[in-house]
Amino acid sequence: MEKFLECVEEYEKRLTDEFLKIVDDQSIPLTEKNRLTAPLADQKKVLSKMKNELLEIKNKTYEAKCEMYKFQ
Repeated sequence: MEKFLECVEEYEKRLTDEFLKIVDDQSIPLTEKNRLTAPLADQKKVLSKMKNELLEIKNKTYEAKCEMYKFQ
């Protein structure tokens, strides 16, 4: 799981770098910047949610007990 979390964090950094590169480029009109950065922002949101979920799993303590009664 650690390796996967590292990959997610690395990809988040790459998305941030790409995002900042677009924003810093003065030759790109604002509407085009919005169009180019929107998918990057969406990808980053998904990665952040996934990373948080994985961290919850990683930090969770699993117990061997029967929980069938919950389905009644």
